[in-house]
Amino acid sequence: MANRTSICLIVLFLNVSAFVTQAQDLSIENIRRDFKVGHKNKETCKEHLERLEHYADSPEEFGYEAAYHMFMAKHSSNPFKKMTYFKDGKKMLEEQIVKNPRNVELRYIRLCIQYYIPNYLGYKGNIEEDKQFLVDNLYKLNDEQTKDLLFDYLKGAKMYTQQELALLGR
Repeated sequence: MANRTSICLIVLFLNVSAFVTQAQDLSIENIRRDFKVGHKNKETCKEHLERLEHYADSPEEFGYEAAYHMFMAKHSSNPFKKMTYFKDGKKMLEEQIVKNPRNVELRYIRLCIQYYIPNYLGYKGNIEEDKQFLVDNLYKLNDEQTKDLLFDYLKGAKMYTQQELALLGR
């Protein structure tokens, strides 16, 4: 009986250790960094999406999960799957923004997606609102590394005027 209990405890420990290790593999820094290439690189997109689907637990992580769902639409050859990925991701992102309307990173994610997706998808209605929100709020982010990453991406995206960038980067 003692042997059986020991084996059960070892198996339980290994399962918990595997879960902790996999959860630690969810690096929001890597996910943020790769956001700009997720739509171009299928493997990066797939890898981040799988991790996010299993381990996301913050509004920002759920926002990136939504974005990577939309990115998968570009990597799918099946038209039905393309629309499913896009619609599911859009719904997830909008739900997070409704729950967290003042979240800078969620608004950044939506702006970037809406700015670059094709017009025929009909998801362009918040571009000016989100641009202004970021001008008014990006500087308030406490995480300097994230603030710099978002600013650098927005600066390179050429969606802001020089005057807007000056305000955005304050």
